[in-house]
Amino acid sequence: MEFSTDKDDPVKYGNIKKVYSIWICTDTAQKRANTIEKYAISRSMLEGHNTDEPRYDIMTAIVINISGKHDTGNTENELIRLLTDLFDERIDGRSKVQKLKEYGLKLTKEVERQVSDMCTYATAMENKGIEKGIEKGIEKGIEKGLKALVLSLKEYIKDFDSLYKAIIKNEDYKDVSKEEVMKYYL
Repeated sequence: MEFSTDKDDPVKYGNIKKVYSIWICTDTAQKRANTIEKYAISRSMLEGHNTDEPRYDIMTAIVINISGKHDTGNTENELIRLLTDLFDERIDGRSKVQKLKEYGLKLTKEVERQVSDMCTYATAMENKGIEKGIEKGIEKGIEKGLKALVLSLKEYIKDFDSLYKAIIKNEDYKDVSKEEVMKYYL
């Protein structure tokens, strides 16, 4: 908590600064998608009365639920639309910068670069994860043979040519023919 200084408040609790906690949920269940929820503390006197007027508005949580399907068709809320575009992994950095400008945001060159870098970094991490998955699939497949290798790689690689290239990169399978791999691919 942060307190402001006021000589008239010796305890300083009356000067606690208001805090907002904002949560952006980017892959929300569709029944919650495109909603903004507010959670706040309030007082209810169950017995008796109290003449002081404490502040119960000092802590507020806001939850912004973004559609995991990136569907903004059922909302006119500009904040939800902006955040949906910002967190849409299908949109590259340059396009995101353009969309942010369309929302009226004035972006410095530094912010534009950071948005672009963030998108490039996210794509790089995704690709790194795919590569690791392919490596694990190859390791598993080598232990169990070509059939197991093809089946495990099919989880990560959907098109046959890419799958074949991944298999023959491995020293143990560099001479395997496309026909041999195709037997297990179908």
